[in-house]
Amino acid sequence: MSLYTPDKLSDLLGVSKSTVLRMIRAGEFGQTVNVARQHLVTETGLGEFIAAHTGPPTTNRRRTKKPRRGAADRNPGPI
Repeated sequence: MSLYTPDKLSDLLGVSKSTVLRMIRAGEFGQTVNVARQHLVTETGLGEFIAAHTGPPTTNRRRTKKPRRGAADRNPGPI
């Protein structure tokens, strides 16, 4: 069983250490092991986190552009 420190997790996930610590406190990695006042994430917890935050790729939806408003469409102001 592998244990991951917040430093190692921040490198693996590409986020800051403070973000990893916030995620650990929020319970996003499941049960952690507390050693010398440091929370270590188990391999199972990391696997569950990755499974919960990944999925099938989404299709890129193209945003439809609104038609440009011409000079005739603009508000001429007070008359």
